[in-house]
Amino acid sequence: MHGTIKNGNELQDIKKNGILASVLINDRQSKYPSAVGVWNLKWDISLKDYINFYSGGTLEMLSIKGDRKTKVIPYNEMKNIIKEISKDDFIFRWKMEQTKEARFMPSLVQNKIQIAFIINGNNEYIENLKKGDILNQNYLNDNIVKNFVNENYYEQFIKERQIKDDFFTYRESAILFGIPSCFIEGILVGREYEKNSNILKEIKKIFPECYICNLDGLVIRV
Repeated sequence: MHGTIKNGNELQDIKKNGILASVLINDRQSKYPSAVGVWNLKWDISLKDYINFYSGGTLEMLSIKGDRKTKVIPYNEMKNIIKEISKDDFIFRWKMEQTKEARFMPSLVQNKIQIAFIINGNNEYIENLKKGDILNQNYLNDNIVKNFVNENYYEQFIKERQIKDDFFTYRESAILFGIPSCFIEGILVGREYEKNSNILKEIKKIFPECYICNLDGLVIRV
């Protein structure tokens, strides 16, 4: 999945040209200006449960010796966070932040992002695109990815991508240059767009072959 703040004519451009890296469209610069960030479903899960999962928070737990654990607390379990941190004698100090997915895709905790593209990853062509994932050191070595990472972030990036946890996550990829729009099979919308029939009609007009679903994991347009 890939979240975006784009709408209107910008969605038309995505339909025509695909989801492109910021360096190709003079968009705001990111840590990976030559790549497109996507979020991977690593296990069988319903869309509703996946949204609940990533709308929660990422917990970091440190022992008194400095040993570290991380864990994602789903949205519906956030109310039990005190129980979570109290049941483990390991924890001496802890902190929590929203998941990365919750920042960059429609979620139950923010309304800034109202659209995400659901990408069909079950084909040989996507498998080839994944070989351009700069977050996977098995595909691209440190010297190669240096050309595609913000130079101010490179040294930290090289360290973090080798030992992933729930903060620099195993759930994300950064695909070089972009993803063709033919791989977009569905659109996830946030609460504001769900209530706006004109916006839904416009999205459906641009992506007639795609279904539209909401944060409850329900298909609201076919």
